[in-house]
Amino acid sequence: MPKRVFNLLVSLLVRFVDWLRGGMARLFGGGRATCVVLAYHSVSDTERQLFASQMDWLIKTAKPVRADVDVLPGKRGHFAAVTFDDGFENVVRNALPELEKRDIPSTLFIVTEALGGNRAWEHLGGDDTRNERVMSAEQLRDLRPERVQVGSHTMNHPLLSKMTGAALNQELAGSRVKLEQITGRPVTSLSFPYGGFNEEVVAACREAGYTRVFSALPVYAFSERAEFVSGRAGTAPTDWPIEFRLKLAGAYRWLPYAFSLKRRVREVLQGRSRKPVTTKATQKRIA
Repeated sequence: MPKRVFNLLVSLLVRFVDWLRGGMARLFGGGRATCVVLAYHSVSDTERQLFASQMDWLIKTAKPVRADVDVLPGKRGHFAAVTFDDGFENVVRNALPELEKRDIPSTLFIVTEALGGNRAWEHLGGDDTRNERVMSAEQLRDLRPERVQVGSHTMNHPLLSKMTGAALNQELAGSRVKLEQITGRPVTSLSFPYGGFNEEVVAACREAGYTRVFSALPVYAFSERAEFVSGRAGTAPTDWPIEFRLKLAGAYRWLPYAFSLKRRVREVLQGRSRKPVTTKATQKRIA
């Protein structure tokens, strides 16, 4: 069974369980607020209508919020935030007008050294955007602050978990300073390129002055006040309609736990394989 279909089926089961729990919570006057942050990259000209249909479903089933909220504006209900990584020009052309029509705020995470050119970072999976052009500094400066929040996606889009020391700090602090110089407004959030991070990267982000950073783990976001590391669900206009609806509902949040379990099992199996095989004959020689 293809991985995508398997993930969809498991997420359908999660959604069904959520539906049962939600019904019980409403029956007894309980429940809690939940929020999913969607992470897009490119929205091409041919994908604009697909994206618009997704946003129609979003405003039908969730309440749009900014990605910089300290706490969700309500104790119950489902919320959603829309973000874009890389800062591609086609997002300005195709996505932002559709969001404005529906009064949906958004956040763009920008690779500062790519502004005005084509992406130059390594392709490590997902939609291939190597031929997409990144917006210019002028386009970035013209974004309406009441509609679009600007965040950092580093200077050069490296895998941060492979970096340390001064090089790591430059990618984080350098991009924030440059974005603030271009836009004239504070830049307080960052999304990890390729979703890669570790404890050292998180600590360096705090040191660089960020107040929130975003991973690629599709878990509920903004569950706690002043949450520093928030999850996001990787999304594309070409997602199947049922796939998008499940992501928006938070039904893919089981994936990080599955990855963690898989890694632990692999570590146990590798540990066993490295363990020397001792036969009766070798036992006698050791004795």
